[in-house]
Amino acid sequence: MLLEDGFIRSLGLGVNGSPVFSIVEDDVGIYYDATVVSKLENLLNSDEVFADAALLKQASSAIEFIQTHNLSKYNQAWLYDSLELHQDENRVLVVAQTAGDSSLAYGLGNQFTTDQMINAAISENPDAAIYLKVHPDVLSGKKQSDIQLSTLPKSIQVLTEDVNPVSLLKQFVKVYTKTSQMGFEALMLGKPVVCFGMPFYAGWGLTDDRVSCSRRVKKRTVEEVFAAAYILYSRYANPFTFEPSSLEETMRFMADTRDKLLLNAGNWSIYGVSKWKRGFIDDFLGFKSSVKYINSLPELLSISLNESFSEHHQSSNKIKNKILIWAASYNSEIENHFATQNEKVYLLEDGFLRSVGLGINHARPLSLVIDSRGMYYDCSKESDLEHILNFDEFDQYSLDRAQVLIKQLVALKLTKYNLKSKKQTRQACLDSILNAKTQDKTIVLVPGQVESDASIKKGSPNIKTNLDLLHSVASKVKNAFVIYKPHPDVLTQLRPGELLSAEAFYDLQITDMDMADLLELVDEVHTMTSLTGFEALLRGKKVVCYGLPFYAGWGLTQDVLSCERRQRRLSLEELVIGALIKYPTYCDTKTGHLIDVETAVELLAQQKEKGEQLLPWRKRIVRWLRVNLLKKIGLIKKK
Repeated sequence: MLLEDGFIRSLGLGVNGSPVFSIVEDDVGIYYDATVVSKLENLLNSDEVFADAALLKQASSAIEFIQTHNLSKYNQAWLYDSLELHQDENRVLVVAQTAGDSSLAYGLGNQFTTDQMINAAISENPDAAIYLKVHPDVLSGKKQSDIQLSTLPKSIQVLTEDVNPVSLLKQFVKVYTKTSQMGFEALMLGKPVVCFGMPFYAGWGLTDDRVSCSRRVKKRTVEEVFAAAYILYSRYANPFTFEPSSLEETMRFMADTRDKLLLNAGNWSIYGVSKWKRGFIDDFLGFKSSVKYINSLPELLSISLNESFSEHHQSSNKIKNKILIWAASYNSEIENHFATQNEKVYLLEDGFLRSVGLGINHARPLSLVIDSRGMYYDCSKESDLEHILNFDEFDQYSLDRAQVLIKQLVALKLTKYNLKSKKQTRQACLDSILNAKTQDKTIVLVPGQVESDASIKKGSPNIKTNLDLLHSVASKVKNAFVIYKPHPDVLTQLRPGELLSAEAFYDLQITDMDMADLLELVDEVHTMTSLTGFEALLRGKKVVCYGLPFYAGWGLTQDVLSCERRQRRLSLEELVIGALIKYPTYCDTKTGHLIDVETAVELLAQQKEKGEQLLPWRKRIVRWLRVNLLKKIGLIKKK
């Protein structure tokens, strides 16, 4: 059995250690060896395989997805629109490869030199501009090219920029190659392809072949070759969850993470991030970013944001230095300073599917949000999330994806922090609720919040304390059984929000119970701005908002306040597309690689099964000392 990388391999380059998502397995030969038969060749020579209409429909849909999202074997590269080419020229592309590549030796590509292929492209296309594309492994400095650039005719224009292959191919009318996979990607785009070797897709009537293979006797369509190579011949798995995957799931992962990688690329100056968070912020920004941490406000205000080039990018990919601030550290002085310079400031905050355990306990997050307009909890101004929810078009593919995601979150009982319930607490709560239901009472959950939290300051202009919220609920809901659940950060005694004498406003207080378990038992959730309201919507519960959290104002909640900017009416699936798929960035806590939301959900489920990891003993001692100091100076009330 021979193994090799698959045709949609990874986000980054294999030579840089990017995790692999697909392999091909062959117990006959291997696909790039045209000197002998291979399993893939046998598939393509068989008519029986392609009698399956569903297989060909799957192939056609996958090709369309690849065309739309510009997916290739490696997916770290910039899109083609970063290059400046003459729009009116007739362009032909010659694809160079790496010196000594096995596909050249075994794919009959060494019968011709790359110079001969280039000369053929020139003579056969006298009215065209000829471009040469250098292999990405050569651009990374890991391998040598199969051609000396110094010997090229002066008329040849060399593309040394790291650009996306599929988006690049869209700009050419014809492609010349020996055995590169780019030749097949050109076929998927409907481009004529000339092969000076015998790659897996040559010899089937699709290409202009300068060498031949007598074993390849069938005429095949692009969809048939794709189905054989990408679906039947390849195997897919998620290297983060260690679970089998599919072509479609792999393509979705590449599209999501590549978009985030390029969106977050740049030179970042980061302010307001505590030391323990500095261990993972770089990972969320991706390997196309460079990071400098700012330790003081004067240093931040002295930064000059001039046009520059990142050391991680080729010269054509011009980017600017950018400011990134942890949202809680952002203030009017910073805002006014950069506003006068007409410079954009990006804000950073935890995402909505965060971790198993609390941030205050230094549990590393799986998601963060980076916002270029504001922040999702600040109802006074538009955020990137609000912009998505107001203006983005939601196609059927995304709606179907969101629907599956909702079902997974509910079935796996996942929320923001994913703390396990104590069995005795859950049973006691269940007994109390069952007793209340016998009295036809509405079971109302009031989630407590950290009263100093920015989401209350910026998103709840009228009600700002847990006590005031409980009082409002008591006056609003009649014949209710009210459950109050303090915020877990408040229970650590390090954040304000504790209720010392509010028993008259609730019937039951719950502490040691997972929010997902609790939401199964209640009828309604009443909240200022808590994420629990969003989690309740996912479970089909009625939600009443006394502030303006990001999920209010779209017709899904009963709102005490209104936001005139939010005019659109959304479905639950559309809200989930914005809040969980498009807005956050997800990152594997172990490897530091970017992931998609589905991978994050599976990892959260795996971590929840193992349980929350306790703080190291030294940090627990520091916490105990800190709590007692705060009590002593009166910032925390003694029980």
